[in-house]
Amino acid sequence: MDFFLIAILFCVLLATGLVFLDRRNLIVLSVLLSGNLVLWYLAIGRGMDFIYEENSWMENIQAGVLLVSCVVFVFAGFALREKHRVLALFLAVLCFIFSFREVDVDELGVSTWLIFLLAEEGRAIFFVVALVFLVLMLKDLKYYLGNRRLYLRSSFGIHLVQAAILLVVLSSAFEEDLFGFRDHVFYEELSELLAYCLLFATSLDLVKALREIERKTAQQV
Repeated sequence: MDFFLIAILFCVLLATGLVFLDRRNLIVLSVLLSGNLVLWYLAIGRGMDFIYEENSWMENIQAGVLLVSCVVFVFAGFALREKHRVLALFLAVLCFIFSFREVDVDELGVSTWLIFLLAEEGRAIFFVVALVFLVLMLKDLKYYLGNRRLYLRSSFGIHLVQAAILLVVLSSAFEEDLFGFRDHVFYEELSELLAYCLLFATSLDLVKALREIERKTAQQV
């Protein structure tokens, strides 16, 4: 049962890419999905349970993917203008916040002030920064809603919607063991990793996707 569900999940992600994404984005998606399939084979096919233990391979890969995505989003932000710059920086902060959700900073032997900043009350600073960017984005809510179809049909929208479903719906379902899978902890981690990989794919194509949206909205005026 678990094999068929995962097969369906990967097929849906790949089929969506085949239908809606261009060749470059499809290649990126295929590479990321292949990497996740390798982890699935090692953990389930070869019985390497340690891969998805706390602070092991999968959580470290998740944190790494998120931090790289954060950096790429920052660079994308400086390449974009006005409202889209704010959007890119908001996504960068979001990835940064998520990254330290996957790592027990207090077990890394770092300075006390870093533990406070990244694992304790100090994290509130980053939530405040994200909230500031969110408020700035809400100022352009009318623009986003008016062009929602352009956003949803772009690689930006496709990847973000899929990532949200994986992170909010599927990951939570596996965490609560709603499907009754023996390896539900692994599938929870896999859902999160797939979501973060989609965020990474979003960051790689963000500038191109948002500039294309800007071009199309300019033509509508």
